[in-house]
This record gives sequence, structure tokens and C-alpha cells, in this order.
Amino acid sequence: MRYIKISALLPGLEDLLKKHKALVTKEGQHKLVLDASQHQLPTEKISKFAIKVIKRLKQAGYEAYLVGGGVRDLLLGKTPKDFDVSTNATPEQVRRLFNNARIIGRRFKIVHIVYSNNDIIEVTTFRGGNANKVQVSRPVASDSKRFDVQITSEGMLVRDNSYGKRIEEDAQRRDFTINAIYLDIQTGELIDLHGGLYDLTHGVIDIIGDPETRYREDPVRILRAARFSAKLGFQLSDRTRNSIEPCAKLLSQVAPARMYDEVNKLFLTGHAQASFKVLTSLGLFGHLFTLSEMLLNSSSCRDLLNYAFASTDQRFHEGKCNKPHFLYAIILWNEFLWNFYEVRDDLMFSAENINYKSLISFLASQVVINQYSITAMPEQIIRSIALLWRLQFLLESKEPKKYVKETTSYHSFRAAFDLFKLRAQFDKSLASRVEFWQPYYDKCKLEAEKRSREERASRDDRRNSRRNASRNNRKDRHDAEKEFPIYDSPASINKARSWRKSMNLEP
Repeated sequence: MRYIKISALLPGLEDLLKKHKALVTKEGQHKLVLDASQHQLPTEKISKFAIKVIKRLKQAGYEAYLVGGGVRDLLLGKTPKDFDVSTNATPEQVRRLFNNARIIGRRFKIVHIVYSNNDIIEVTTFRGGNANKVQVSRPVASDSKRFDVQITSEGMLVRDNSYGKRIEEDAQRRDFTINAIYLDIQTGELIDLHGGLYDLTHGVIDIIGDPETRYREDPVRILRAARFSAKLGFQLSDRTRNSIEPCAKLLSQVAPARMYDEVNKLFLTGHAQASFKVLTSLGLFGHLFTLSEMLLNSSSCRDLLNYAFASTDQRFHEGKCNKPHFLYAIILWNEFLWNFYEVRDDLMFSAENINYKSLISFLASQVVINQYSITAMPEQIIRSIALLWRLQFLLESKEPKKYVKETTSYHSFRAAFDLFKLRAQFDKSLASRVEFWQPYYDKCKLEAEKRSREERASRDDRRNSRRNASRNNRKDRHDAEKEFPIYDSPASINKARSWRKSMNLEP
């Protein structure tokens, strides 16, 4: 391995990065190293728990680096939310080092080390070699057997627990160059093996390796490319972009539960509008939702979605919560409405009596079930979507006074009215209904805020009661120990330990 060391303070940095990028792309035999004085990353933004994990791994004799989105965000001047650690220790070895560790995943084993306040440090083992060259698949029976790979005939990795021993192997198996920059916390060195620094400075997302091969290994990388482009405002490199269309159909092979998570990341984390723009430009939106191409291409549908996504982004940046069921209710509304009108007109033409409540429930379930085959939503979310749609018909009733009690009794009334107001932005016929329901909405909102305050006060009271009880218990124990000491001397402690040892009870 040849090392290219540069100074981030040199005026010719761009030229050096450009040269480095060309070398890496051609040969894959070079790496770039910056020491702490050269990159001057704000290390105070790094999680103390991530530092703790890395130090313990290194003390145990393993390599360990900070890698991925955490390093990328530090380089972009942002405060990272997540920190990933990469190490040559296997998941089993990591788990033995941390009492608060758990191994998750079968397809791709990782270790979650959980600290207080739900701080989770994700630890992954170096991925080894080129998975496409692995012909044999066998389980990892011990630490000495370091690969477990299963590949479909189409090249999709259904299991990828092939472990490497070197950082170079791991970097080759990462998705994009900007996510393959490593930080050695102990030495302060920043290590770039695939030109990620160059791509960061130029606002480019470039996949590592052959694009079609990497997309076939894991089609979710297609969505990740779109998400990073939307989130960071970066452009996809030509080779990364050009291989998406021929591989997009592979998304149908991804587990619906994984697709559900990816969709939430695309639309609920503050860049929904940008994600919609990127996905439509790449022809991917139709692979995520059952929304027909005819509806998607209509200006009214696209305008509604754009407006809704902008509102979602605003709520996120205001620190408000965005709910998945509301997202799906908006996106699939036009699909549901199209089916509803089509079936209703057919029934009216055949002079059959229409039970609107049953019809709405049936069509809602049909649309949502079709969507479930793509993105597996939890059952509660499915029910919530159907309810929001049913409430739309009550809200736009010509005689709304008849349905006030029923409509406002639902816990989802406020969410349904929010959706109704979004629709009213593009359907002026709904304006009078918005005006009618607004006072009821305001009243429900005030009542909900009051309940929230009361519940918070109640929780605080319970917490204080438990704290006081705990304090009193400690005082009681202290008083009891003073009056009735359990151990009166070191000799008695040693005697007790000897007895436990003789009974095979000594830990």
C-alpha cells in the first residue's frame, strides 16, 4: 500500500485531491492520510460513548475507527446524530467486551452498544474481500471462520457476513466514497481510501466499484444514493446515475420491511420535498408507491404532494413530529379517491344501493394492502390511514352539523383535519367546510394540550415520589446497617467468600 500524505492547508489541495481521485479510480492502490493538525475536525462534537467504545476495542488489541455518516457530517461542519464504529473484531468478540452489547441482524450482523438516554453506538466488523468472488457459503462457526456469504443467481447478497482483517478490505465494500472516510480517534488521522474527500469538496455522490454489480448486491443502495443526493444537495456522478434505471426493478426483491424504513428516512427527516424531486427525476417514485403513473403525472397530484412534503419538512425543522400514517395517507390519497369514484360510478350505473361506509373501508384496505407488498407498514398504521380517509368524507359532508359529535370523537380528528386543509389548498370547494370545522379543531387542540400538561405534571409527580421513596429507603437502610451490621469485620467477609467458593457460587 502506497501512502499519499498531504496538508489540508496547502494551496494546491484541490489538485492533489484530483490526482489522488484519478489514482484510486484507476488502480485502487492508494490512500490519503491527514493528521489531526491538518484536518482540524471538531472532535468535541464526537459522542463520548463512541470514543469510549473505540478506546476499549483498542485496549483489547483490535483496530477501531469512526466511519460513515458521522465522519462525513463532521467534515461538512454539521453535528452528527449517529456514530458508527468499524473494527476487525468479529461481532462475537465485540459482544464479549461490552455487557451492554447486542448482536442484531442475520443478513448483515452488526452490534448495537446501548448507553443511557437511548444512545446507541453501532459497531460493524470489517467486511472482507469481494463478495461476488465468493463461491462457497458456510456459517461462521468460530472466530477463525470469518465469512458467511450467500448470493442469489442475480447477484443479490442475501447474507453478507464476510469479515476482513484490514481497513482496505472494509473500504472496498462500503457503498459511496463519501461514506468511506475513516477517523482514528487515538492518532487523530483521517484516512481516505477512495477519493471521498475529493467528492465531498465537489458535492458528488459516487458509488465504490462497478455500479451495476453494487446495486445488484443490495438494491437499497439505489435509494441511499437518492437520499444522500436530496439530503446533502449533492449531484450523482454519471456512472452512479446511469446504472440506476436498468437496476431499479431490483427494488421489488427487497424485503418490504427494509423498504418501509428507507421510505421513512426519505420523507420524514427534513428533506421530503428534495427527495420527491430526486426520486421523480430518476424514475424511482413509482417503485416505492402504488400511485399510478397517470396520477403521478397529473399536475394537481404533484402539486398536492409538493405542498405536503414542504409542510412535512417545515414541521421537522420546527422540532415537530411527523407520523408515517399521515405521510402515506397523503401520498396514496389520490389513488384511493380514483378507485372510489370509479367503483361508485359503476355501482350507480348498475342501480345498486351503495353502502358508503363499507365501500370506503373496502377500497381503503385494497389500496393499503397493495402498498403493504412494497413497504410493510405496521398494522396500527394501516388502520390509521384507513380512518383518516374515512374522516375526509365526514369532513366534506354537505350537512356537517349531523356529524360533529361522531367526527370529533375520534382521536385522529385533528390529523384528519390537517389532511383536509392540505387538500383545501388545491380544492377551493372545500373552503367553507374548513371554516366550519376550524373552531372544533381549535377546541380539540386546546383540550389535547391541557391533557398533555396534566400528564406531564402527573409523570413529574410520580418521578418525584419514586425519587423521595428511594432516598428514604437509602436512609432506612443506612440506619438499619448502623444498628444491625451485616458484616462486622473483614474476616467475616473472607469467610463468606470462602464458603461461596466451596459451593461453586463464587463469580
